[in-house]
Formats: sequence, structure tokens, C-alpha cells
Amino acid sequence: MTAAVSAPKISSSRLIVCYAAILGTLPYLTLKASWVTGGSLGLRDPSFVDSQLMLFANLLTGGMDVVAVILALAFTYSWGRRIPAPLVLFPIWIGTGLLAPIVLNLPVIVADLMKPQLAELPLENWVFAVVYGGFAWQGILLLTAFVLYARDRWWFVVTGTVRPGTIGVAGGLGITAALVSAIGHSIWAFGSGGMSARGQDVVIAVLSVLAAIALATVARGRFWPRLVLVWTGAGAMAGSGAWGLFSAFTMGSGGQVPVLAVQAIGGVLLMTSILRRLPHTA
Repeated sequence: MTAAVSAPKISSSRLIVCYAAILGTLPYLTLKASWVTGGSLGLRDPSFVDSQLMLFANLLTGGMDVVAVILALAFTYSWGRRIPAPLVLFPIWIGTGLLAPIVLNLPVIVADLMKPQLAELPLENWVFAVVYGGFAWQGILLLTAFVLYARDRWWFVVTGTVRPGTIGVAGGLGITAALVSAIGHSIWAFGSGGMSARGQDVVIAVLSVLAAIALATVARGRFWPRLVLVWTGAGAMAGSGAWGLFSAFTMGSGGQVPVLAVQAIGGVLLMTSILRRLPHTA
């Protein structure tokens, strides 16, 4: 007869990170819930959210924050380790790609928000601070929760060495796409738009280049720092590229579509290539 093995105790620090991350989603979810149910919270012009397209966009982005809540819980409680890896890794990878550039661009965003805002904007000024503040909060805490989770579940990635092989055709194409992305965003950074948008272009350009360098040198030195750079840079390419394509097609603006398409596909290729080099348990 064997004794039952109790589940490991969850540390108070992990619980704090988990529920603090969830707390950061509440303001955004409150806004989205108001808008999809006909409310006018934070709206100067309620007609701004009246279209079917805006209803879909609000449901989509609100749903993404619901996924963030589920991930925060999965990263903290023992049942999360039983979820198949792809169902955990894909959403947090895309989440990293969308949130990390906001965190890195936060000083520029804050400076932009401190400038007088146009009175004719359909949203109240405080909405922008709530939304971007919430994204930065989620980015820091949700990614912290993921690091703690990954350290426990895939410890061999940190302690192991790169698996033998080459980056292959996918890696070469991914590196090329990363350079195309960097060039495109560098050009856009000197174009029109607010400080926040231009700062975001600079961040994505830098992350794309770092991801390309990390993959090109993956066989040298320690593996996990290069994995972090590819994970973040490729995620930024895929996440912001996909969102940019959605925005371009829905708003009828196709000028950036070729670069965004190359960028999104390149992010997937970079990630696919480095996953093939993951260390494995003996």
C-alpha cells in the first residue's frame, strides 16, 4: 500500500503574482464589457463602438484578456502543468509579442499621454492611460508568472545545451524576414503618427534584429538567453504583424500589408527553427 503524494504547496509569492496579473486585466475587461453591452463608459462618442466591426474587435480583444486570466491561473496552480504544452505556449508566446513591446516602450507611451490630447477623439483621455497601464501591468506580471511556470516544467531548457543541428531553411527565411521587419519598422518610425506608435516601431525593429542575431548564433554560448531573445522578438513579429494585418484589412489600408505579412510569417519561422534546437531530458 502506497501513501498518497500531496501536491506541492504554492508559494505566496506566486499567488501574489498570479492575482496581481489578473487584477491588471479588470479595468480593460470592464471597458470592453461596457462597450459590447451598449454602455458608454469612457466614450465621448458612443457611436464609435456601434458598428459590427467594432463589436467583433471588442469581443476579440476582451477575449484575449480572458485568456490572460486563464493563463495566470494555469501558471500558478498544479493543474496548469497537465495542460498540453502547445495550448500553453502558443497563447503566451503571442501574448509576449503583444505585451513586451508595450512594456519596453512604456516611457515613450507615458510621455505621449502627458501631452494635451485632441478634444475630438472618441475616447476620454483617461481611457488611454487605463488601457496602456493595464497592458504594461499584465506584461510584467503575466510574463513573470510564465517564467516561474516554465522554470518548473521545463527546467532542462535552462540547464541544458543546444541540440545539435542547423537552423535550416526555415531559420534562414526567418532571419531574412526579421531583417525585412526591422527595415520596415525603422522607416515607419520616421513617418507620421504619435510618439507611442513611432516608439513601438523602434522597439519592434530592435527586437526583430536581436531575434535574428540570437538564432544565427544559437550554437554558440548558452542556449536559454538566445531562446529568450528569439521568443520575444519572434513573438513581437508574429503578434504585431497579425494584429497589423487585421487592422489594415478592416480599415482598408494596404500600404504596410506586404511587410506585415512577411513579418508575421517570419516570426513563426524563427520560433519553429529554435524549437528544433531545444535541449531535452536525458
